[in-house]
This record gives sequence, C-alpha cells and structure tokens, in this order.
Amino acid sequence: MPQKAMAMSAPEHPKIIAFASYIGAVRDGKQVADRKDINPAEIRPFLPHIMILDIVDGGLDFSVRIFGTELVTLLGEERTGLLASQFGSRTNIETDHAKLRRRWFRLFETTHKNGEILYFKTPTVTPNRAFMHYHGAFAPLTNGGQDIAQLIGIMVAVTD
Repeated sequence: MPQKAMAMSAPEHPKIIAFASYIGAVRDGKQVADRKDINPAEIRPFLPHIMILDIVDGGLDFSVRIFGTELVTLLGEERTGLLASQFGSRTNIETDHAKLRRRWFRLFETTHKNGEILYFKTPTVTPNRAFMHYHGAFAPLTNGGQDIAQLIGIMVAVTD
C-alpha cells in the first residue's frame, strides 16, 4: 500500500462504485450534480459513510454539514460543524493532525478545483492502524446555480 493518498481513475471498492454510479445518474448529463438532485432515501445505504461539505471562502476552507456515523466511529471524531482546518481537534485517536488535515484538504481542493468526481485510496495516518487503508470518492455539487457550492463524499475502511 502506498504511503500517500493516491488518486485513482476508477473506483475499486463496491460501495464506492455504487456511489459513483448514483452520482453519474443524478448528474443526468450535466457537468456537476445539484444538491437538490441528491435524494437521501436513494443514498440510504451510503449514509453512514457520507460526508457533505460546504465550500467556505471560495475553497479556502470547507465546513462539514454531514459526517456519517460510520466515519465518526472509524475516525474517532465527530466532524459535523467543524471546518476542515479544525480536523483532529476533537479526536480520541492518536494521529498526526497536520498530516491528516493536509490529506483532507488535498482531496477537497482537488475536487473543488477540477469540478469532477475524484476517486482515491489512502493509507491511514494513524500509526496503530497501519493494517487499514481507505477507499473513497468526492464529487462536487452546485446549489441552484453554476458554481460549485458543496462536496459530497464517501469513504470506507479496508483491512489489509
């Protein structure tokens, strides 16, 4: 497993493949899906693994609107209401907080800047969890206009 987060051309994990298929369907030919296109009832199987972020100050930061329960358990931190720049401030897991924030920011910024779905695979930054890595995806969302206003993402853990 590589030591850095790695962008992928296509998802490998079945849950990420299903999420990507859903995002593609709701885009319905548009470059970017709108948040009103996302139906919580249709993404119910993904909800524990989902995060939705608002773009702050044109992408200088990202505010977590929704952070799935499985992510809270997995990452040891409830991030709903936090800015990405605050990630690691409430965790109960020993980790490299600066590295953690850099990784998240890189994923968020890339998705926002490129305006397209981003698939990734990354090892954990937590030393005592070296047996784990994550698969995920982030997709941009508009909010009734043309500008990207939010990101929706999913992440699942895989043990080596």
